[in-house]
Amino acid sequence: MMSFWKDKRVWIVGASSGIGEGLVYSLAKSGAKLLLSSRNENRLLEIVKSLSASDIGVIPLDIGDHRQLNNLTQQAWETYSGLDVVFLNAGISVRDRVVDTEVEVEKKLMDVNFWGPVIISKKLLQLKTDQGQLHLVVTSSLSGKYGVPKLASYAASKHALHGYFESLRAETHGNGLFIHLAIPGFVRTDITVNGLNGDGSVNGKMQQALAKGMDPLTCAQGILVEVEKGKEEFVVGGMERHTVWLSRLFPGVMKKMIRSNPVQKLEKWKQYFLKKNGPKPLSDQN
Repeated sequence: MMSFWKDKRVWIVGASSGIGEGLVYSLAKSGAKLLLSSRNENRLLEIVKSLSASDIGVIPLDIGDHRQLNNLTQQAWETYSGLDVVFLNAGISVRDRVVDTEVEVEKKLMDVNFWGPVIISKKLLQLKTDQGQLHLVVTSSLSGKYGVPKLASYAASKHALHGYFESLRAETHGNGLFIHLAIPGFVRTDITVNGLNGDGSVNGKMQQALAKGMDPLTCAQGILVEVEKGKEEFVVGGMERHTVWLSRLFPGVMKKMIRSNPVQKLEKWKQYFLKKNGPKPLSDQN
């Protein structure tokens, strides 16, 4: 992995926690030139202080504040006289029933999860030269492939990312733009802790499936491996990653499974599989 990432100019948007922080720690060892962004500038500075890497900078950024995104993207581009890889990883969640979710909360989620990455990407397209290469790594979700109860807004934002960036990939084929849609499974992050309820209040609780999920650093390493391979779309996770092909091949079965307690059903499926086949090696989970 080191040879691929060495001296690559990498911007990580959403770098202060979770998968984004895992990407920082993994790439800091690879010789990449890093630029970190999130709303939490203090946390970014703490991460930088903990690392021995010399080529690492910080640009505070609120991806939901669209007025600043063009200028900050320009600043990011100019920091290393261009960028080779941009991880669009920032996001929030809303967990509630549709009938109990306010439209303004859904708009806020779309501003962060969809419009923010779109605005940054449009600016990057203007800055990129015809001869240069640029990798966009967009963090999606299993909810980008199918919807589940109480995640309608979140699923909508991730579905939108797939439609938009798949179309952009087709438009720009052959001009040096490479788009990777990363689909994490259950990863032990605070996205639901920091996420919102339908009325806009902070949820404050970690979803049980995430609490038992993959370590963010392991997930980040899996993402880097797949990007290096050139994968356009890939899933990183445990047993839950198989729900993507299950939804594609057996949509009726999948719909029945997710109508009630889908996480419990996945857990039972996982326990049955492990009992029958034993634990999967880590390499098979990436």
